[in-house]
Amino acid sequence: MAEEKEGKYRILLIEDDPAISNVVELNLKLDNYDVFLAADGEEGLKMVKETDPDLIILDVMMPKMDGWQVLMQLKSEDKTRDIPVIMLTAIDDEQSKVIGLRGGADDYVPKPFSPLELAARVKVILDRVGRARRMTAEAAKETVHLEQIPVQKGDTIKLIPMEDIFFIDTKHEYANLHTASDAYLTTYSLSELEKILDRKTFFRTHRSFIVNLRKVNQIIKLSRNSLIVTLKDDKESRVPVSRRQASALRDMLRL
Repeated sequence: MAEEKEGKYRILLIEDDPAISNVVELNLKLDNYDVFLAADGEEGLKMVKETDPDLIILDVMMPKMDGWQVLMQLKSEDKTRDIPVIMLTAIDDEQSKVIGLRGGADDYVPKPFSPLELAARVKVILDRVGRARRMTAEAAKETVHLEQIPVQKGDTIKLIPMEDIFFIDTKHEYANLHTASDAYLTTYSLSELEKILDRKTFFRTHRSFIVNLRKVNQIIKLSRNSLIVTLKDDKESRVPVSRRQASALRDMLRL
């Protein structure tokens, strides 16, 4: 049984045949889903906004607005493009199936169909949605952007604001933060810092270096795919850019 920890999955069925709607609704409710019904495409699009469904089962042949039009509308809007869609139709030809899948449908079930098979397909897709949501939630919990990083200089421990960091390098296990005039040892590895730093500002130019893009003075091209970044600190530090990262760095700096 596929079910969110914080509540039931919501399924919107857009189908103009009441007999089919009733059978599908009954089977899905037996699997503990919340089911909402719409009798045509126009009503379905309104119901999407009202119910915020986790999955849509969409008939193709409907009055007012057919399923292809509804699918195109869903996939054209940011708020609805990621909602999984199962196309449900009496059209059983390969071309229609290809159109639906290329249009963004996640599955295609031709009529007549077994309600149990449809429920099984729904479960497979919602299990996938649930895994993706959990991974996103876990990543969000892990991605904590710090405003200051604790460092050590001799016997002194202090906090370095993010905006004071010019670049970070690594020697052995831990990373060193470099400010305009000094360097400090952290208890973080470079990989750990890469996860908690704002990626719009800090960029890993090399396996051993992360640079603050706001502190870049210029980029020097040594060869076709070899770059060096110079910084605005007191030493005019030079940070290498790996061939692999050169293109991404140019894109970020809009070069």
